[in-house]
Amino acid sequence: MIQTVFRVMLLALVRDRGALALAFLLPPLIFVIFATIFASASGNELEIVTALADEARTPATRKLVETLRANTTLRIADEELSGDEVRSRVKRGTADVGVVVRGDPLAAVLASGSAPIVVVADPGRAIAGAIALGQTQRALAGLMREAGAAPGGDLVVFEEIAGHTKGVGTIAYSAGAVAILFLLLSAMQNATSIIDERQSGIVDRLLVGPGGTRVLVLGKFVFLVVLGFVQCALIFLVAWLGYRVDVPGHIVPWAVLSCAASVAAAGLALAVTTACRTRQQAHTVSSFAVLILSAIGGSMIPRFFMPGWLQQLGWFTPNAWAIEGYHAILWRGEPASAIALPAAVLTGAGALTLVLALVTAHRFERT
Repeated sequence: MIQTVFRVMLLALVRDRGALALAFLLPPLIFVIFATIFASASGNELEIVTALADEARTPATRKLVETLRANTTLRIADEELSGDEVRSRVKRGTADVGVVVRGDPLAAVLASGSAPIVVVADPGRAIAGAIALGQTQRALAGLMREAGAAPGGDLVVFEEIAGHTKGVGTIAYSAGAVAILFLLLSAMQNATSIIDERQSGIVDRLLVGPGGTRVLVLGKFVFLVVLGFVQCALIFLVAWLGYRVDVPGHIVPWAVLSCAASVAAAGLALAVTTACRTRQQAHTVSSFAVLILSAIGGSMIPRFFMPGWLQQLGWFTPNAWAIEGYHAILWRGEPASAIALPAAVLTGAGALTLVLALVTAHRFERT
């Protein structure tokens, strides 16, 4: 009997060519993505976007800056910035970390008693700050060795951007990452019911009516958007009550962004499931789609751990846009206009994939 069950399931898989290909081709693809990320994080491919300011402009600081620019771990743009501009970029999220050289390290400490070098970090990207701190100390040690000088006191200090309770930045990032991940998972799972309805004859009965398959797809779309918004609300309710993330203080931009994220997840889920012919295909494709989007988009691993090309690729996922939008308003305290671009991209992606789902589902009327 066991052999019979095994044989039935094997035949079902073999006969479903789409599910067969996905079952054996996509796992290696997932491995390649994660291997690339972890190899980058543990090797020489890690690229942390770093804003750098040399306010002292002495021969020693110029040499230090050249050493930092040559460091492959710190991706530093070739431009002159001030200390305030560095802090602004870190706060806005356009840089993962900042380094401000405000004095000559060979003079030990400034006249005011403050350290000559400051590493500026966002608590939501604490690991990036720690890595930059270590790389800066390493470069400084080499400079001091060449000059034959012994460092006196603390020459490098760590500065977190102010304005919010410590630790909230990490929670705000996690809430956004988990929210979009579960939006995709839930939408994909619920959207697969369209295949059951097609096989059970419900779609055939709908075709008799004036709306056709359009009614079915749009009805499911509205349900998935509402469900996703409620799920977002529950996640951020816990973030507010349990971890002091100021959701009520940004309720309007949060609601707009959550609605846009729900639209993107619903449209994508329907586009995927309507393109599949069997439930097994839909289950396999949707599972791997969520894994790939979440891995590249930053829901599983922060994007600054990834090589530069993979970070750029992340902008083609709804995860990266949603996470960036939530982090901007709930941690960095940016105005409501900061979510305009993420919300527009997510809504546009949801509308486009919904149209694709409607076009794909129209083939039911011809089969």
